[in-house]
Amino acid sequence: MEQLAPQVEKEGYTTKELAYLLNISKATIYRLVKAGKLHPILFGTKLIFLKDDIDRFIKEEQANRKPRKSYVKKKEPLNE
Repeated sequence: MEQLAPQVEKEGYTTKELAYLLNISKATIYRLVKAGKLHPILFGTKLIFLKDDIDRFIKEEQANRKPRKSYVKKKEPLNE
């Protein structure tokens, strides 16, 4: 019987991993870095995003999120 490796939470993610986790493109990751919203560290030639910084970014984005406008029109009751 095969044993599954335990899931270990990482402390840092590459650009590709972060894009996958957040379901956004790598280009969007780079735009967020340029805008100063994400703060990677350079490890050799790779950008590494620390988990604490990612958590902070997500909390800030949720706090700044505007409520979505509903495009579904409410139906009026039928008058018979």
